[in-house]
Amino acid sequence: MMRPIVAIACLIAISNAAIAEPAVSDSVRIAQGQNATIGLIAAGSGSTDTRIAADIAQALNDGDKLRVLPMLGQGSVQNIADLIFLKGVDVAIVHSDALTQTMQRGAIPRESTVQYITKLFPEEIHVLARKDIANLDDLNGKPVGVGAIGSGTELTASTLLDICHVSPAIVHDSQQVALDRLRRGELAAIFVVGGKPVPLLQGIESGTGLHFLSIPLNAELVDAYLPTELDHQRYPNLVPVGPPIETVAVGSVLVTLSTPSDTARGKRVNRFVDALFDRFDRFRQPGFHPKWQEVNLSAQLQGWTRYPEAQAFIKGPGDANLRMSFDTYVNQSGQTTSGMNNERREALFRDFLKWRDQHSGP
Repeated sequence: MMRPIVAIACLIAISNAAIAEPAVSDSVRIAQGQNATIGLIAAGSGSTDTRIAADIAQALNDGDKLRVLPMLGQGSVQNIADLIFLKGVDVAIVHSDALTQTMQRGAIPRESTVQYITKLFPEEIHVLARKDIANLDDLNGKPVGVGAIGSGTELTASTLLDICHVSPAIVHDSQQVALDRLRRGELAAIFVVGGKPVPLLQGIESGTGLHFLSIPLNAELVDAYLPTELDHQRYPNLVPVGPPIETVAVGSVLVTLSTPSDTARGKRVNRFVDALFDRFDRFRQPGFHPKWQEVNLSAQLQGWTRYPEAQAFIKGPGDANLRMSFDTYVNQSGQTTSGMNNERREALFRDFLKWRDQHSGP
């Protein structure tokens, strides 16, 4: 009579063991997932930066080794604050003018706290107006949407309007709400800052009477912005066939925090940077945003420090400790850098960074 009871007890013990085993496995997977997941914050929905963040995730995601988690932000200024203070945000896409002004205003604790991984591309300033508005001067005293309070668009729009001596009635709405109000005639114009073509603006149908205002480059604007154009090819429903519309652009930057490389966060960001530089050619393939064609990874951001792992890719193994580790790797692999051309040396250095990442632990 005791045998069935013993059998049931054994069965329960086996079942408990089977249940307990996945729990341990799951906890390990959760820890590994946290160490391999990068939080990337960009702008709000409908922005070019959001599309760029999605492109980065698509190109770099690599199973349990690396997962990029794009987040919708509230503009460059808030993105910088979130990068510094919000747990889970490791990397951010911001406008260069917002980065400079937040530092000048003391919002960034010290300049070395935020470091750039790479400059991205110019983001065009779009001033979309109703048909009775012919130029920027016509906006004086009229309601103009400049984005949410504290957003990068608000900062850029306010700076540009001040430089151009234009004083509209400022309205703070989200981009989508502002566009809807512009369609109804409640606003005279709206500012949208983003790499062309901006998804939000691509969806505007023809025949609305909405059009872009010209922003000719002058002596005051040239210190802060780059000259560029909005053409019919990018915006067939907003720009007629013929000469493009003059405007200016602000640079966008991929930034992170200065973090010791032996911390969990430092290892995550290093892994992200290695993948970004190593797989950059993927972004130039069809299916990715055309703005990737304008990215130069070696371009410098004046007045700011580049994140060390990114700097290592730009300059190669220049740091003494990094050079020593690189030389050790080369010797152990049975190779020599003597007589090696730059292209082969850079490829070997990328292999070294992968090797180092694999041996640095989670």
